[in-house]
Amino acid sequence: MVESLTSEVRQELKEARLAKGYTFEQLAELTKIQPKFLKAIEEDNEDELPSPFYTRAFAKKFAKAVGLNPDDLFDEVAFDPYVSSDLSYAHRDDDGVVRAGMGTSETAKNRFRGWIPKIWMAILALVVLAVIWFAMTRMNQSNNSSSDDTVHVSSSSVPQSSSVSSSSANSLKLENPQTDTTNKKTTYNIANSLAQDHKLVAKGQNGDTTLKVTDGTGKVLFNKTVAKDAEETIDLPANTATVTVLVGQVSHVSLTLNNNHVDVPSLPTGATTWSVMLNFSK
Repeated sequence: MVESLTSEVRQELKEARLAKGYTFEQLAELTKIQPKFLKAIEEDNEDELPSPFYTRAFAKKFAKAVGLNPDDLFDEVAFDPYVSSDLSYAHRDDDGVVRAGMGTSETAKNRFRGWIPKIWMAILALVVLAVIWFAMTRMNQSNNSSSDDTVHVSSSSVPQSSSVSSSSANSLKLENPQTDTTNKKTTYNIANSLAQDHKLVAKGQNGDTTLKVTDGTGKVLFNKTVAKDAEETIDLPANTATVTVLVGQVSHVSLTLNNNHVDVPSLPTGATTWSVMLNFSK
């Protein structure tokens, strides 16, 4: 509390102001003192008050304006060197009234208060930037992880598929055909081959011949004439258990299955049509 400005003095100032019916703004017009200082004197708000010397001077003008005798309220004080330095802040306003003022430089406390909102804004901005950076980092890591997984799967699966197909083709062996000369048919039973695709190749030789290829359900996979020196490739889908190849002029064509020669025996005199049955199993 400011020296000599006791709670009793502040109470007397307040009661006198209310008795006059003055607001702080009206009292400011009479005293030429800012309303915030008048209110701070009455409420003993030291954070808003200037130096003790000016506070004492403001309080005396306050008392005089509300009809009190300042000399009865305040005791005289000895000269204070701090006061003389404050006199440099006195100034004359445009209305010609000389007022005691405060220095243009803010106190450290007031400067800190002024910086508090700016500090909070800076902290908030840093938090927002940190959240954005974190989210973008996680997103990039997720995308990179997905790309790596995709490359890994494709690079590992494609060679395996090629290896399986190549292995199946190389391991396919046409052995021990069963020849039925009565029904003009050769049968091959091929193990470990049902789950793979196969390629049947017919090459024309000596002349033209008809060629018809059907699966076990009767579905026609190929049906046309193979010309001399021509080559036809017939794809046999995986999981096709039985394939029948009917040749019109067996001496005019050679057959291979996955680069393995399909052996057809020499036909009896006068026999031309021959069928080859391919039985694929697991």
